[in-house]
Amino acid sequence: MKFSVLCSSSSGNCTLLQVNNKYYLLDAGLSARGLKERLNSMNENLVKLSGIFITHEHFDHVSGLSSIAKCYEPTIYITKNTYRALPESDKEKISPILFSFIKCEEEFYVDGIKVLPFRTSHDAKDPVGFRFEYDNKVLVYLTDTGIFIPRDDLKNADSYILESNHEPDMLVMSGRPWVLINRILSKTGHLSNEDSAKLFSELVGEKTKSLVLFHLSSECNTKDLALLAYKSYFKEAKSTIQNTKITISDKKKPTEFIEV
Repeated sequence: MKFSVLCSSSSGNCTLLQVNNKYYLLDAGLSARGLKERLNSMNENLVKLSGIFITHEHFDHVSGLSSIAKCYEPTIYITKNTYRALPESDKEKISPILFSFIKCEEEFYVDGIKVLPFRTSHDAKDPVGFRFEYDNKVLVYLTDTGIFIPRDDLKNADSYILESNHEPDMLVMSGRPWVLINRILSKTGHLSNEDSAKLFSELVGEKTKSLVLFHLSSECNTKDLALLAYKSYFKEAKSTIQNTKITISDKKKPTEFIEV
């Protein structure tokens, strides 16, 4: 099992997961054309896409869903409430037989992969994260959540894709409307860099070898600030993450493939 974050920002999020020569997407905030461009830059030629796992209905996670569905006809794993919240114009373009409805906190299997959708705290209809397990390796995909209480079944995973959305001072000084600022800072908003570091400190374990920081705000964060927050938090906590490789996702450039 390996993955590459193809793009991640407030304007679009999409991750490619490969298991046993089959490919899946985690969210679809990238058009079919954009997907092909990212894959070409990685010397990858995606002939078939087996599935797409959708966390929630916000534009930056589903903007490319209809074009990718038309191009590759993958199975779309989605909760019923998130499906209902999708734009009608998008649903009209997607064959109903492609949708496979899932339930939060109910495990299911896809091509031998054990998948657990779990509850997150975001201002969407039915937001979830995903835990993927295959061949005793575990990947946790956790983004778009204002708060998150660590749980035992998500601890000590081999790899994490974890939101580190903003630096609070930059957000407050950004000139954005206060309604938007308060939304992002709320319990149904997004994790700050420090929130992300604190959460990771409660999830990381001896098995954990890789972490990708995800969904960085283009206006209210930088890669350096996100990494500094992690280093500062772990130094103050007198803890270490030296055995975990940290990669920071990019708006335009895919990460390298990371083995889980």
